[in-house]
This record gives sequence, C-alpha cells and structure tokens, in this order.
Amino acid sequence: MKKISLLLLMSLCGYTYADQNIEIVGGNSAGNPKLAIVSFTNESGNISDELTNDFKVTGEFNVLNYANADAIESGVQYSISGAISQTADGQMQLKYKLTNVLTNQVMLDQTAAFNSKFLRKAVHAVSNNIYQKLTNTPGAFTSRIALTVEEAPKKYSIVIADYDGYNPKTILTTAHPITSLAWDKSGQYLSYVTYETGKPVVYVQNLQSGNRYIAANFNGSNSSPVFTPDSQKLLVTLSKDYGSHIYMVNNGKYTSASHASPIVNFGTIDTEADISKNGKVLFTTDHDGGPQIFLTDLNGSTPMRITQGLGKYNTTARFSNDAGKITFINRNNGVFQTYVMDLTTQAAYPVSPNAHHDISPSFAPNDKLVLFSSDDSIYISNVTGTTLTKLNNLNYMHIIDQRWAKNF
Repeated sequence: MKKISLLLLMSLCGYTYADQNIEIVGGNSAGNPKLAIVSFTNESGNISDELTNDFKVTGEFNVLNYANADAIESGVQYSISGAISQTADGQMQLKYKLTNVLTNQVMLDQTAAFNSKFLRKAVHAVSNNIYQKLTNTPGAFTSRIALTVEEAPKKYSIVIADYDGYNPKTILTTAHPITSLAWDKSGQYLSYVTYETGKPVVYVQNLQSGNRYIAANFNGSNSSPVFTPDSQKLLVTLSKDYGSHIYMVNNGKYTSASHASPIVNFGTIDTEADISKNGKVLFTTDHDGGPQIFLTDLNGSTPMRITQGLGKYNTTARFSNDAGKITFINRNNGVFQTYVMDLTTQAAYPVSPNAHHDISPSFAPNDKLVLFSSDDSIYISNVTGTTLTKLNNLNYMHIIDQRWAKNF
C-alpha cells in the first residue's frame, strides 16, 4: 500500500491539535494500571492525543505516551499502537492493536475504515472497542451531550455536542429561556421547556428533522419533562391544580383535549421526576419541609425518602441507566455539590471536588461518568469521584442545563 506523507495526512484530516479541549483538573491516576499509547505511524498527533484524552477522562488508567514501542517503560501493563493510511479510493484506514505488555498477548488487532472528515468519530469508536476489551463495559466515547445556554443577552440556545464538547451544533435559538432537558432512549428526540408563550411550556423536538411540537401546555406552569422508557409518554410537573405535582401525558402534540394523569401528589411541590427502565420514579418534594429526594413507582407506591442524613437540601436526582445508582445535587454550607448514591447500600458521596455551584448532573450511557456544570463551566467526573475533567471549548455566557444522552 502506498504510504501517505505526514503533511498530506494533516491536510486530509483537518486537525492540528494546537490546543486541547479537555483538561484534567482533579484526581490522581498514579496507582491505576499503566496504559501506554504509542504514536501512530503517519499521524500528526491527533490519533494518540484523542485516545489519551478518552482514557484519561475515565480515571481508570495511568495513561502514558511514547514516541515508539521501544521506549515503553517497565511496569506498563497495556499498550495501544497502530498506523493510519489512505486507500486507493481515497478512504482512510486506521489499524490499531491492543497488547498486554506483561504477557505479550495481542488482545485486539483491528482496522477501521472511514471518510477523512470523520477521523475524530473513528478514533472515539476505537476507544470504545479498546475500553470494552479492557473493562468488559461499553465505552461512551461516541455518545452526545445536550446543553441549554445563554449565548448573549436574550439569546438562548440548545446545543448538541460530542461527549467531550467537540462538534457543537445549535438546534434551537430563541429570545426566551430554555430549561429542563431530557433525551429519549433512542437519542432521536429531545424534550425541553421554553417560555416562548410567556409561561413554561414543554416541547419535544426531532433532532434529525428539527421539527418540534408542544407536548404540554396546560393551565399554569408546565415543566421538568422526562420520557418514559418506551418514549410513548412523558412525566411532567404541572401547576394546573393546587400546588405543583407530577403527571403523565402522551408524547404527542398537545390539544385542548389532551389529558394528564396524576402520578405523584405528595407535597405542596413535587417536581424533577426521573423514571428508570424498571418503572421506578425519582422526584424532589417539599413534603418534609425542604427539598428532598423520594422514590416511588408508576403504580402509586408510598414514596420513600432516600436522602436521609444528607442535610436539608437535595435536588435534581437522575437514575443511572442500569437503575442501580442516582446522581443529584446536595447543598451543604452554601456549597452545591454533585453526589452519587448506590441505591442498594444507600452509600452517597461527592464526585466533584472543589465544587461551589454544581447543577443538573446526569450519567453517561455506560454509567461510568457523570456530567454536570459549575459556575458556567462543563465538567465530567468518573463515578468514583477520583478524576475530574473540564471541557474547555464549551464557553458560553451562562450554562442553564445539560444532559448526557442515554444511547451510545
């Protein structure tokens, strides 16, 4: 196969990597298994840099970089190496190999073919394959995130981006605030709340076509949507009756004949519902005198408080995709911090060191990472709280909300 020059590859792939999008701002991976990433033959730094970023974000490996395999130091357990080339028809080929250095066993030896415009996507897919081989857990490096932001005074937008903040795409801009993002399971639809009509109204938007419709516009406030697991319905918070409570509505265009079925009427304010794949329902309520997180189900079981002994303020709970954990915001001495709780053991712990004003956490599709924002910057923590990553290129005047997609 004809070799391609480094200069030509840089031109074809369109990346120079003069700056880096992610920044590890907390944690220490020194005691983790050492993973060597060897510069790929014919690359301009973009492949090994992207692999490095992906594996550093996880906090599960001590990632080391080498110019060649001969330089790998003693004690390294795994290595990733490979080469990039161009085929006769102009496509790109990325050959990669994962090796257990200690046993000299080749664990993966594969080739990915792709259009040069999609190099980053191809490398993320390679990271997924390698991560799954090393951990028996799917990688989330090809997943997406959504943000609602204020870009300028009276200019509010919804932005969809790769998990690491690259390739941001604006799907809606309005002069009115946008809140309460929710993905459906397929990643094809996004629900949110806007004030375009002068009050909070729930919309659902098809991300491929851009078409959207009003899903809830009952009397009073309509807020905090979340899709049911089959995407056929939504749980929403409505104030159409006394107080604010959680109802179920059809995922379809709202009309004057639309019906809302009551799901939770527990406190004066019941809101911020989330629903698991097995029909459990989380919500925030003032039932105990201040915002606390309770658990119920779609069958109307008596709500059970799950934030015992965690202070007077706990909100915005979201299930992990396997329904075994939740992430939420805890306020203590004026500090708003992202927490994770194991629902089996009830053990809860912070995952955002040096937090001040965390908001709206959510899990990655593989439940290994948590997305949140704090003081208008976007962060990713691993689920153990040992590594914190800042996404540097998502810079907006004000970040209102963010949510990790449920699909890979």
